[in-house]
Amino acid sequence: MPVSNKPKVTNFSIGDEISYAFGSGITYGEITRLLEGGAAVEIQFEDGRREVKKARDGALRLVRRASGASEAEESRSDRSQLRDFDIDEIRRSDQRRRW
Repeated sequence: MPVSNKPKVTNFSIGDEISYAFGSGITYGEITRLLEGGAAVEIQFEDGRREVKKARDGALRLVRRASGASEAEESRSDRSQLRDFDIDEIRRSDQRRRW
């Protein structure tokens, strides 16, 4: 699998749920404003405080989009589905009957 030298760019939008890794642990929050054309974001954390962080900060991770899609789902959206879940369900039911 080829490796890209480009850094992964996540475009945040208002309402996205994020996690931020501080030295004392991970805190969760929601993006309330985009600043400088998306280069910085204002985050309201669960405890009520607000902070401005750079969007490219490595400690900032997307947990869930405002639309409901997770970061993993978003990264796999361009791929075709590798499995057919209906076939897997039938295979499991056949295995249960044999035992």
